[in-house]
Parts: sequence; C-alpha cells; structure tokens
Amino acid sequence: MTTVYDVPADHLIRQVAEELKKHKEVTPPAWAAFAKTGTHKEMPPEDPDWWFIRAAAVLRRVYIDGPLGVERMRSFYGGKKNRGSKPNAFRKGSGSILRKSLQQLETLGFILHDKTGRKVSPAGMAFLDKVAREVSLHPPAPVPKRVKAVVEEPKKAEGKKSEGKKGKVEKTDDAKGEKKPAAKKSEGKKAEKSEA
Repeated sequence: MTTVYDVPADHLIRQVAEELKKHKEVTPPAWAAFAKTGTHKEMPPEDPDWWFIRAAAVLRRVYIDGPLGVERMRSFYGGKKNRGSKPNAFRKGSGSILRKSLQQLETLGFILHDKTGRKVSPAGMAFLDKVAREVSLHPPAPVPKRVKAVVEEPKKAEGKKSEGKKGKVEKTDDAKGEKKPAAKKSEGKKAEKSEA
C-alpha cells in the first residue's frame, strides 16, 4: 500500500494543497496577503495560494515527525537572513503562520493536540495516504519554471568592421558586399607638414 513516504514531497504537497482548497475550514487570514513567512525573508510570497501549500506541508511534516509543537516547526521553515556585510545567520520561520494553519487543520479533524504536542489523526493519516496513492498512480505535470524574456537587439544594417591582413580596418557594405579600404592617417599628416 502506498503511503506518504513512498511519493516525492513536492508532488504530494501540491496535490494536498489542491484538496485543502475544497475545505472551507482552511482559509488564509486577511493579513496573509501582506505577511512574510519569517524574518529571514525580504518579501511576502508571490504565489497567491501559498497558504494552502504551507498548510499541506505542515500536515505532511506532522505526519512524518509528529508529535511536535510550533517552536520545533519554526526551525523547519526558517532560513538564512541576509545581514549585509556581516555573515548570514539562521532565523526561525513565522510561528503565527504555523499556529494558525495547525489550528485550521485541527478544526478539519486532520490533527490532534495533546500534552505531547500535535500529531496526525487517523482521519488525517487516511487523507494523506489516499492522496499519496493518487499521486503515485497519476503523477502531476511538472510546474513550468519562470523564464525571463530575452530581448534581442536589432542588428545594424550599416556595415561591419573587419580586420584586414596588416591590421588595417576595412568597412564592408552589407548590401553590396564590397570592401572599402580605410583612409590612411599618414597622408593627411604629410599634407599638413608640406603646407607649413
């Protein structure tokens, strides 16, 4: 039987997030559009569905490592803070985001809370195993990576410079393909000396 341990985490989390969108108990708070996921981040997430993805990742993490609490979960979702010229330092992730998502998963019935911490309920275990089975049978299509648009500069039609045999620069006319010899500077200097 296929379980959470048998499928890639990214495929499972993406599919669980799609399933969690269907439940009204899991909804992003009003502040979720502006919140960073930790002090180590510089900007809020760009993905509009990031709350569901984080809730799915939290549910999977509780399934694998539970029972655990919010403080231990914060270290899983932390990262390096850029401190300028000082060395980077580790900072924990946002506890509020984790706490709210765990509370939403509790109201849904997927997580149990007792004095040892939070652990996955039998309903949550069955839900995750069912989604894992679906993912193993029908893996999702790969998510396209963002590609920066490459802007090509228009090519000049005037003429190209090419170096001749003795280092003299010759211009070619693209339209005719004829070579024109470069003007010699020494002739101009001789003419100036003779006039003086």
